[in-house]
Amino acid sequence: MDEKELIELSEELVLGITKLSLGEKPGFLSGSVYKKLSSHTNFQAIKQCYIEHLMDFKGSYENATELKKLTDFRYRIVELFNA
Repeated sequence: MDEKELIELSEELVLGITKLSLGEKPGFLSGSVYKKLSSHTNFQAIKQCYIEHLMDFKGSYENATELKKLTDFRYRIVELFNA
């Protein structure tokens, strides 16, 4: 998986969690990631990873260390989803 694919899938996962948490349900035309997310075996772990990322996030990414944390978060949720 290249960097672009990683970013796209991680963004789909975050958007999917957000939509589900706001009470939206996947429709017929929804993407497969969104449709699969709530029934995924690692859904709880993906949510927990997102929660931990948000708790550590300070509002912006101002240095390489903070950007690395973002990249690590992306890798982790994609790894959980693909497991």
